Amino acid sequence: MGELVFLTRQGCVNTVTMRANLDAALKVLGLPNDYQFIDADSLAPSDPRGGYGTPTVLYHGRDLFGMSEPPIPHPPPT
Repeated sequence: MGELVFLTRQGCVNTVTMRANLDAALKVLGLPNDYQFIDADSLAPSDPRGGYGTPTVLYHGRDLFGMSEPPIPHPPPT
């Protein structure tokens, strides 16, 4: 499942709920929950993943909810 990525950053109030929902969905689907868990603030400024709002789940580099890849430079987190 290396193609599934959970992006968040410290202080994101929705991380716990989103992660619990993702884990529950994977369990229902019979899939392992061995996805990558990445702190978006640890990514290089040139990494487009750092510009997504958090939490975000990416599958094969695409946002599950259809958000376009953020431009570089990234807007500041809100």
